[in-house]
Amino acid sequence: MKNLTSILYGLILCGLLIFVIKLSMPDAPEGMVLIPAGDGVDAFYIDVHEVTNAQYKKFIDENPQWRKSRALTAIVDENYLSGWNGNMYPNGKADHPVVNVSWFAAKAYAEWIGKELPTEAQWERAARGTLACKEYPWGDADPHNRANYDRYTSGTDFRNPPTKKVGSYAPNTYGLYDMAGNVQEWCLERLDVNDIHGRYHRMRGGSWFSDAKDIQIAARSQHPVNDGMGTLGFRCVLPQTEAQTTKVATDMAAWLYENMRDQFDSAIFSVTEGFTPHASLNAKFATIVMHNTGYPRTFEKELIRGLSEVIPNRIADIQDEASDIYRDVTLRLWRHYLEVHFQHSSASEFQKLHIFKECLKKNIDNIFVRDGR
Repeated sequence: MKNLTSILYGLILCGLLIFVIKLSMPDAPEGMVLIPAGDGVDAFYIDVHEVTNAQYKKFIDENPQWRKSRALTAIVDENYLSGWNGNMYPNGKADHPVVNVSWFAAKAYAEWIGKELPTEAQWERAARGTLACKEYPWGDADPHNRANYDRYTSGTDFRNPPTKKVGSYAPNTYGLYDMAGNVQEWCLERLDVNDIHGRYHRMRGGSWFSDAKDIQIAARSQHPVNDGMGTLGFRCVLPQTEAQTTKVATDMAAWLYENMRDQFDSAIFSVTEGFTPHASLNAKFATIVMHNTGYPRTFEKELIRGLSEVIPNRIADIQDEASDIYRDVTLRLWRHYLEVHFQHSSASEFQKLHIFKECLKKNIDNIFVRDGR
């Protein structure tokens, strides 16, 4: 009897301990699961499913600047939401993963919902579940009937690809679905190498297009930051990484500034080498500005007017539109204005210009810097 009483007390104490532990742990956010710390990665939450068309529609409904008809092509490319009819996803695909979204668009969604894109380390730890050194999220078994993969045919439409409803296959041991196949998933990191022109970001997980080898956990690939594909979607994590990434508005503005700078230099080189008539240079500049900002180049006058109100004594330095300093300064003005434009998309043009002038006051030392650009 004494032993039975001791066992009973022990069970009660264990139950109380488990109850206290559960009380001390915050509930997982809806639609997410907790991935415990390990493999050099802190604990984090990750979406159970890939972000769906229905979820992404809520995002563009509340953020009109990301609608198909309004999103800046330089940020999302021409195939953005290409299978959608206006602001509506394809029939019967509400619960399918959203595709044809660029990294910028995916990150903007993540920020809107208060989350972040996963790092590669986070993604891989989540994909492996509690299984170590296995080829797939479920182990080493053949992927047949375990994932949506190898579905490409000559008649496949990449605008409306053969994705499947999220959660159509069994989850891994953490309760995560489609960590292999269905769609590849954007990761936070960029590919930092010198042998690829432009900016690329990592993708993991393989897709409906991939073969069995390419949906293995260890498989890695990359894609241009401003482009989406019918094979590519994403899911999100919490919390944001300790090394906070740049906000998407700041990142997009800086990226577009670099694009315009490089494209201006290329246009000038083409004229210098005699490939392009000098008379067409201004028209080329105007095309570059419109493509990368959505504004006509004449809007630069508003930016310069704002600068003149902040530092009227320096305006004489940028009167000559053909000069290098004019181009350098206006490109920096565009960078600051675009950041305001993306951060305050619902504001009027008048309000944006007011915020822009306040931004210039804080960053004026960077406007006329020509070295180390």
